[in-house]
Order: sequence, then structure tokens, then C-alpha cells
Amino acid sequence: MGMNGKTRTLVQYIICTGAFLSNCSAGMFNIALVDIARDYQIGLASAQWVVTAYLLVISVLLPVMGKLGDIRGRRSVHNLGYLGFALGALGCALAPSLGWLIAFRIVQGVGASMYQATNMALIVSLFPPEKRGRALGMISTFVAAGSMIGPSLGGVLIQWISWEACFWLLAVTALAAWIMAQRFIPKDQPEEQGNIDVTGALLFGISLTGLVTAIHLGSAWGWGSLAVVVLLLLFAGCAAGFVMWSLSTIGSPFIDLKLLSDAATNTGLWITIVTYMAAFSSQLVLPVYLRHELDAPPAMAGLIMMGYPLALIVASPLFGSLSDKHGSLPLLTAGLLAMSGTLLALGFLSSSYPMFLLITLIVLLGASMGMITSPNTSLVMGRVDPSHLGLISSLLALSRNLGMMFGTAAGGALLAGVDGYRMLFVLCLALVFGSLVLLLFIVRQARHRRHHEETVSPS
Repeated sequence: MGMNGKTRTLVQYIICTGAFLSNCSAGMFNIALVDIARDYQIGLASAQWVVTAYLLVISVLLPVMGKLGDIRGRRSVHNLGYLGFALGALGCALAPSLGWLIAFRIVQGVGASMYQATNMALIVSLFPPEKRGRALGMISTFVAAGSMIGPSLGGVLIQWISWEACFWLLAVTALAAWIMAQRFIPKDQPEEQGNIDVTGALLFGISLTGLVTAIHLGSAWGWGSLAVVVLLLLFAGCAAGFVMWSLSTIGSPFIDLKLLSDAATNTGLWITIVTYMAAFSSQLVLPVYLRHELDAPPAMAGLIMMGYPLALIVASPLFGSLSDKHGSLPLLTAGLLAMSGTLLALGFLSSSYPMFLLITLIVLLGASMGMITSPNTSLVMGRVDPSHLGLISSLLALSRNLGMMFGTAAGGALLAGVDGYRMLFVLCLALVFGSLVLLLFIVRQARHRRHHEETVSPS
């Protein structure tokens, strides 16, 4: 696109700011819920919807915004997302009641879904293949930085000023990002003709809403409760309806299921869900283990857990660069092996574990996640036709969100059991190692197919 090196680096940071904002915003308000509940004189369960509504809206709208980016142009959807996020944050800062706060939080979620759905697609279209892995790795770095800084920054602002100050800061940052994005991100042309398949989008959105809401409420209300069972049935019914509609639609369905007939793309999406689930559930369970089993003070537990995002921040761009030089597959295989080994060691957790070993394993978990994320994203995005980059980018972001939610649900459910820690790590180990076996099987099949085609085709 005719950009020089400095401009391309600046554009990369502008695009990555969104990844930072989304995760910083999610972390900030876990800390603020007590203050919001007190100010509006409501229960903590009601205040929890400030976080839940935001995450739910992002998850449901990601594929819609990815598709919209392919049809209308990724730059315009991405940049409008920054403006929407800023206006939503501004509304939240001024909200007179919980109802208004949740409504503006939904606006913020719509904005976040717009730039989250298109950020990876923009990077793939703006960066040459030899620089792509590092640039995609930078998104993971900003995600980790947002997750790490969000709770502590939120705590400082709430203690010294008020919880509204968090929203003011997000509004100003997003507005600055919008101005920079409008100025520096080069204009692109829509890759695909046509309109969004509204029926397909609705069926997909309703099925996903059922699944995501069931995951959120399952650990609180019980997985056998009537509401959760109804939500899971809604998910199953609408998902089946979506598949039937997509297969019978003439023209351009909301998600072309042929995209998901590629085994390597499906495996990449599955690896994203499984690894984020393993990492997120570990981040939920390990602080509880440190506090309850090892009697670590809160500040010390917090510092130890910072080993995960710090290792991820260092590892993501580093392994992204290495995947540019040596290919994605060797690093992805090594990363899945490293994560499996770490989860296996965590499965033997006991009070006799030396603290140094536990800290090493937490750092290794972050490093292995950094080793997996960039090569896996490069592998999936590199296989897709340019006209579907926005949609696949959004499906990767959705897989990340689903992994986080499954991780939270699994962590919460298994913590209640006596052997909960061990069971959780064994479950995650089985899923991650199973993903590695699946990946190697698919690569072997592809090589066999290629070898067969070369031998039967005339030279």
C-alpha cells in the first residue's frame, strides 16, 4: 500500500491500541463493581451485568462486524469502532442510573466488536508476509498488557478519583486513537460485493447469545437449572437452523460454510479456543490456590500471577518474528508441547511444591501461549482468500472470547470440588495435547495428499 517502515510501525501501534483498550476495559470494571453497586444502591449480581453485557455484545457481533468489514471496507468499520467505543465510554461516565450505564456499556461493546473484528485482517492486508507474524504477535502483546494494567489502573483511579474516571480515561484514549486512525490508516477497497445475509446473521447471533449467556449463568445458577437448559436448547435449535439456512442460501450466506470445510482453518480456531481456555482457567484457579493452600498475601499472589502476562508480552512478538523466518508449524507444535508439559506439571500441584517452581510454571504458561498465538493466527489467516479476511479475523477473535468464557466457567465449576485444581489441569492438558495430535494428523494428511497429487499428475 505504499507505506514506508515508520508509517507502517505507527499504523501497527494504532491498530493494536484497540486490543489494549478492550482488555483494559474488561479488567478495570471487575475492580469497580463494588463501588458501582454501592453508588446505585443495587446488589453485586445486578452490577455484574456491566461486565457481562459488554462481553456478550462483543462476542455476538464479532462475525457480523467482520463480514461488514469485508463488504464495506475494513478501515471504515475499524475506525468507526474507536468512535463508538469513545461515545459509549463517555455515556457510561455520565450515566444517571444502572439502566443507562448498561445501555452505554452495550454501545461501547458494539464499538469494541467493530475494531476487534477487523484488526487482524487490517494487519494481514497492510503487512507483507515476511513481517506479518511479528505484527500479529504485537496484538497478543497489547491484549496481555491490557489484561495486566486494567485491574491495577482501575484500582488506582477508583481509590483516588472515582469509578467514572475509568470511563473518562477510556473515552479520551479511544478518541485519540480514532483521530490517529483516520489520519494514518490507508484507505482500502471492499473485498466482497453484496449485503449481509440478515436471516443467517440473526440465527447465528441468537444461537451464540444462548450459548454465551448459558456459560455466564451456568456456574451461578447451576447447569441443570431451567433457565440454563432453555438457553442451551435455544443455542442448539438456532445453530441447527443456521447451518440449514446457510447450506440452502443462494448467493452470499452470512458465513460461507465452505470456509469451515478446510481442516487446517478449523484446527486453528479450535486451538485458539482450547489454549485460551487453558490459560484463562489457570489464571482464575492459581491465585485461589496461592491464597488458600499456600497462604500467600494478596499483593504477593498478584505479583506472582504477573509472570503470565509479562512472559506473554515478551514472547508474542519474539515468536511472531521467528515464525516469519522459520514457518508457523514448527513453533506452533513446540508451543503446544510446552503448554502440555506445563499443564502436566501443574496437575501435580501440592503444598510441598517449591514456590520457585510454581513461578517458573506460570512464566512458562505465558511463554508457551506467546509461542502458540502468533504462528497459529498466521497459519489461519494465511490460508484464507482476501475477500474473507475480515470474517476469519472476527472468528479468531470470537474463538478467543469463547475460550476465555469456557475457561472462566470450567475454573469456577471445578474450584468447588475437593480435587478441583488437579481436575482442571488434567482437563486442559487433555484438550491441549489432543489439539497437538489433531494438528499433526492434519499436516500428515495434507502432505500425503500433496505427494499423491504429485505422483499421479503428469510431469
